Amino acid sequence: MTEKQLLKMLIRVQDELCITISINTHRTHPDNLSDRIKIKNFIGEAIDRLTDKYDIMDVAGLIKQLEKIAQELDINYNLESLHIFVSDTIAEVFKSSWETNQEGVHISNTFAVRPLVKEIGRQTSYLVMLLSQSGVHLFRALNGRIVEDISSEEFPIAENQFYNTFPDKSSDAKHLDDLLREYLNRVDKALLRYIGDTKSVTLVFCTENNYSKLLQVADRPSIYYGYLPIDYNNIETHQLESRAWNFMKQELVRKNEDYFKELEEAVGKGLVITDLQEIYRACQDGRGDILVVQESFHQAVKILSDQDIAIVDNPIGLDTVDDISSLLALLIDERGGQTVYVPQIPNEELQPIALKIRY
Repeated sequence: MTEKQLLKMLIRVQDELCITISINTHRTHPDNLSDRIKIKNFIGEAIDRLTDKYDIMDVAGLIKQLEKIAQELDINYNLESLHIFVSDTIAEVFKSSWETNQEGVHISNTFAVRPLVKEIGRQTSYLVMLLSQSGVHLFRALNGRIVEDISSEEFPIAENQFYNTFPDKSSDAKHLDDLLREYLNRVDKALLRYIGDTKSVTLVFCTENNYSKLLQVADRPSIYYGYLPIDYNNIETHQLESRAWNFMKQELVRKNEDYFKELEEAVGKGLVITDLQEIYRACQDGRGDILVVQESFHQAVKILSDQDIAIVDNPIGLDTVDDISSLLALLIDERGGQTVYVPQIPNEELQPIALKIRY
C-alpha cells in the first residue's frame, strides 16, 4: 500500500476510537534497541488509557491489536520515526523518513495523519549507484528508503573487464587510466539508456578519483547529483540508504526555495489565499494547486459542510478533524494538486499556511 492510499484510508475511517502512536526511532544497532522499549511503553500507555476510560469489553479488540503489534514489530528496519494506527477496522504501521514532533499516544475519533502528509509532501525520488571493485549496482530510492535493487538489461554491471593484458604496460599510467575511463563510459551510457528522457538524478557511492573521471566521460554530467566516498565495510542496503538520505535532504531545501518563489509570483497575480475558510472552499472546489504549510501549524476544525468549517479547541467530537492540513492535503491530492510542509514560510504575510490557486 502506498502512502497516498494509506492516507486516504485513514482519513475516511468512521470508527469511534482511533489510536495513533508516534515514536522517533533509530536506523541502526545498537541505538534501535531503545526503540523496542519505547514502543512497548507507548503501547502500554495506550492500553492503560483505554482501560481507564472505557469498558474493557468495548476496547478488547483494540487492546488485542496493540499487543499483537508490540510482539511482531521488527525494529531492525526502522527509519527516523514510526507510526501505529489502530481502530476497530484498521491496524497499520508506517515508517517515515522524517522525525516527528508529535511523539506520543493520540486517542480520538480521527487518526493523527500529519506524518503521512509530510512524507507525501516532501518526497524526493532518486537513484543510488554503487560503483565498487566488484561491479555496479543501481538502486531506486524514495526519501530515506531504498525501494528497489534494479535488475534490468543495463544493471547490475559486472566488474571492470577493461584491465591491462600487456605486461609491458603494467606501469603505463596513461594506458591504465584509459582503460578505467572506457569502463566508466560504458557505465554512463548504461545509466543513460536506463533513465531515458526522465529527469532522474543519481547519487554515486565511489572513490573521488572514479567520480571525477565519471563526470569527465559522461554524456550528460547533470544526471549525477553528487558522490559519497565508498566504504567497503558498509555497503549493505540499509547502510547506503541512511548516508544517501542525509545527503539528499539538501535537495529538499532547494525544492522549498522553488515553492517560495512560485508563491511570491502567484501573490502578484492574486492567486494566493491564506484564510483557512477560503482555503478549505478552494480545495473542495478543485482550485488548489500548491498548499504550503509550516510544520508548526496545527489546527482542529469541525466540518460544517462541503463549504464551511469552524475552528475548535477540542479535537474530540462528531465531524471534528484533529489537523485540518491533513484533510486539505487529501482534497488537493484528489484534485491533482500537492501539499508541501516547510520549516518556515519566508513571507510573514503568508504564514502559517498559504494556498496557490489555479484561478
